[in-house]
Amino acid sequence: MAALTSSISMVEATVSWLCDNKGMSRKSASWATGIVLWLISTLAMLSFNLGADWTLAGKNFFDWLDYLTSRWMMPLGGLGMVLLAGFVLKSETFRDELGLAPLPYTLWLAMVRYVSPLGILVIFVDALGLYQVSFAAHWPVLLALLVLVAVGGEAINPRLRQALSAR
Repeated sequence: MAALTSSISMVEATVSWLCDNKGMSRKSASWATGIVLWLISTLAMLSFNLGADWTLAGKNFFDWLDYLTSRWMMPLGGLGMVLLAGFVLKSETFRDELGLAPLPYTLWLAMVRYVSPLGILVIFVDALGLYQVSFAAHWPVLLALLVLVAVGGEAINPRLRQALSAR
């Protein structure tokens, strides 16, 4: 029952988007989404038995789904969220919603704008195998890069100085 209710909530975003942006009826959007998800899940299930030998570049369908979601979609989605929250959405909205004083809010904003994107990029590069990152060995370089990016970013947008002077 928990899996069914969770899957309904995950499908709702797609159905809503199809209704709003493509002009589909709710019933046809639900059926279309359900059929596509059924096909994808069937192919993933077959990757463990009948379709285990159906490979592309040495990976079966399930391995490709796992690779795309864990190595590409999750890091890029997280990076997109922190960049959206840190640079695109209105700052006043977040400050009001979080209910933070100016200094804690500024520290939160610095984390969202600089620390989180850098951390996600380091993990992304490591997960793709482009560069092997050892945090124990590379922490001074990562810390210097973080400070450089944060200072440079705040020099362009002096929000930190404004928050500290308002204190």
